[in-house]
Amino acid sequence: MPDEGDVGLFEASLMLLAGVTTPRDTNRRVEQDPWAALGTELRLTVEFETEPAATRFTDLMQAVPDASCWTRRRVTGIRRRYETFVVEVDGVEPSTVVGYLRDEWTCSAGLLLGSGPVKDAALRVRAAAVWRSALLTAAPRASSSGLRLRERHRSSVRLLVRAAQVLGVTCQVRPANGVQTICVTGRGVITLLSTIRLGSGSEEA
Repeated sequence: MPDEGDVGLFEASLMLLAGVTTPRDTNRRVEQDPWAALGTELRLTVEFETEPAATRFTDLMQAVPDASCWTRRRVTGIRRRYETFVVEVDGVEPSTVVGYLRDEWTCSAGLLLGSGPVKDAALRVRAAAVWRSALLTAAPRASSSGLRLRERHRSSVRLLVRAAQVLGVTCQVRPANGVQTICVTGRGVITLLSTIRLGSGSEEA
């Protein structure tokens, strides 16, 4: 059986990449290496648009030795106010946290993108983690035509497409304004959401 701690760290690494702002001068490097955006300042700060995303990240970070997290609400904007949830990671050097999560991301992403059989349990739980983290952080939009979410990292798009394949779901990728939109339609939405809720493979025949 897959190690739940490793899977949790993989999901935390995906959420970290999604929640850290990419500096303008690293955009090109980030297309090839999403970790290029992460510095090693005195404090690691991760920002999410929803409280459930911040809560999930905080829970997952309990697996990182000596790391502690606390969340604060931040309201920005003048005419239109926006609320975000900022998670501060303390108790350990930011470079240590980044290195810890990057190692797990490298291992799990390599496993997921490899040539292993799609019914492998280790692949399926990691595939569910990829989509669970994306649905929490990538501002998904649901409509009668299906489910859409946007990603700026090429590596994240590759993982989402492969993860969908492992879970038995077909998705389409459409470039749009510097990001890529991943679309899931029809019964694939139901399969995907039920799989993520179970945290493993689909129960469908």
